[in-house]
Amino acid sequence: MLDSETRKLAELWRREGKFSTVFVEANGVVDKPGQDAESRRQAIRDSLERAGAPEADLATIERILSEPTGLGGEVSRFLVVHNGEPVLDEMLTGPRAWPDSSTYLSVPDLLPLVRHRQNDVVYLVVEASRGNGEIHAYRASHTAVLHSEAVEGRTDSLNKVQAGGGWAHSKYQHHSEEIWRQNQTQLASSIDELVRTLRPRFVLVAGDVRAVQLLIDELSPAARDISRPVAAHVLAPGSSRTALEQRISEKLEEVRRQDQSAAIDKLSAGDFENGALGIGAVAHALQQSQADTVLIDESPADGRTLLALASEPWVATAPEEAMGADVLGPVPALLALTRAAVLTESRVLFVDHGILPKSADVAAVLRWPTGPAIPGTPRWQQEQDQAARAQTQAQA
Repeated sequence: MLDSETRKLAELWRREGKFSTVFVEANGVVDKPGQDAESRRQAIRDSLERAGAPEADLATIERILSEPTGLGGEVSRFLVVHNGEPVLDEMLTGPRAWPDSSTYLSVPDLLPLVRHRQNDVVYLVVEASRGNGEIHAYRASHTAVLHSEAVEGRTDSLNKVQAGGGWAHSKYQHHSEEIWRQNQTQLASSIDELVRTLRPRFVLVAGDVRAVQLLIDELSPAARDISRPVAAHVLAPGSSRTALEQRISEKLEEVRRQDQSAAIDKLSAGDFENGALGIGAVAHALQQSQADTVLIDESPADGRTLLALASEPWVATAPEEAMGADVLGPVPALLALTRAAVLTESRVLFVDHGILPKSADVAAVLRWPTGPAIPGTPRWQQEQDQAARAQTQAQA
């Protein structure tokens, strides 16, 4: 099943027509002292004009790119325009994982957006104190908070542990500890519910050291397994969020590497029994809706194209493979494969450069095996040979 964000991309990739698409460092094209933003916007305009984009698209893009973003730090802008109307305009924060691009194609070039969202995991940040707590849910590729709630606990007697010593002091201390534990139980219940409904990949718990310890003890096993304490008390006035933000970055990278390693293991298992390597083999798998996960090398391939189709099977290496579908035209191979993957509800995963077997630019983990292997010939070699023969036949 596609999530809501991916469903929007699929709907856009089903639309017919030609689209102007721009991916650019957002603040670099906004007029401000000390930079020549106008020349950068002109370069984008010239590139699109050479590709055949209409004046209506060019004027709209010029107007939108010149608007201040209102955001600081690293911000990219991803813009898709069709017949002068913006159909997608998103601000993407954080380090850029894709080079600047400006295209006018029969299908919109959504690769920069897909790449930015690939590690689009949901995670929770919990800030715990003695009397209350806050829970914030985030989606990694978005600046806005996905969900927020404050949990107000009891505060009576929490400060009375400073009373006189002896029996009274011990009584107040025990009472405060019990209230404290009740507060963390209440906070834990809210976290457990969000873990069940949002399915976050991890939960980071910051705040008072004792509150964090009590809270983690009160979590359900499912929530406790993905929860990690952070040495930060970000609710305190004047506290820095640096330690928390660093830990978030580390966890997101850890998740990315785990997903990458798991996909490579599945791809390589059983002499690639459930894998396809190379552009031709992956295109063939996508034509049959056989690809479960499409893995793409981080460094984009240049020069190679495939045919984008208006309906199933969505991609072809030659016109005779269109199976009656209208041919929209040739587009960059990785764009055609990614589009077909999304439209057949396959996962798309960009992986570190050079990590795919046999120096392939693209691979796929298959939903079912391709068939028995030919003795003495690795399955990946069979797939590549089949793809090469198909390409030769198409060119003959």
